[in-house]
Amino acid sequence: MATAQSRGGPGAAPLYEVFSSVQGEATRVGERHLFVRLAGCDLECVFCDTPASRRIPAKARVFFPSGVEETPNPVAADDLDRLVARLDEEAGPHHAVSLTGGEPLLFVDFLRPLAKRWRERGLAILLETGGHRPAELEAMLDVVDVVMADIKLASSAGCAVDPGTARAFLRLAATKECAVKLVVSGHTTADEVVEAARLVADCAPRTPLILQPVSGLRFDPPRGEHLLLLQQAAMREHRAVRVIPQTHRALHLR
Repeated sequence: MATAQSRGGPGAAPLYEVFSSVQGEATRVGERHLFVRLAGCDLECVFCDTPASRRIPAKARVFFPSGVEETPNPVAADDLDRLVARLDEEAGPHHAVSLTGGEPLLFVDFLRPLAKRWRERGLAILLETGGHRPAELEAMLDVVDVVMADIKLASSAGCAVDPGTARAFLRLAATKECAVKLVVSGHTTADEVVEAARLVADCAPRTPLILQPVSGLRFDPPRGEHLLLLQQAAMREHRAVRVIPQTHRALHLR
């Protein structure tokens, strides 16, 4: 397996998997999406629910209704386009294509023309991102419909994005339909969510802030009382605060 630095180029990129499922997070929860998961990430969040996607497999998996097929990495843009078109036909219709990872903003030159093609076919483009690459987001904005961004908390992610970087990212994201997620654990403090809520209120005041309990007992998810306290604290800075768990996990979906 290769590392995240083996990124391919504008005509090809490392792919982890492609599949059709229900969007299980944030404000588009419940919609049927076609997920394109790129391989490779420049962050190492403790709570990551797809840690294997940080590295590049020799072959990517595509989950068709008829069975799983594999394609060698890196995947050419035209080949990925054909796979997406086929999956949309066989497992669709879909509300949107979700670009996820890993970190999809590592592959802007590869994704831009593909996203444009998919939008022309009537599919919305949802970008799931760590929220820490504003220059790359700016380059993608005109071919993206929804931005779903994280604000990393040290208590749950084990890392935190520089506030200035997060501020620049959110100001760009706010020009689109946008949702900001905070993955919270049993160790997350009110001070952390207040700081994040203040940042969203300042940079993207119409954007919902989603408190998402970390999945899996090994990550110490917050108890219900703790979640209510965190939401209460955040709402003092930003009224549009919701608590939404990863619903696809509860449904045993990908």
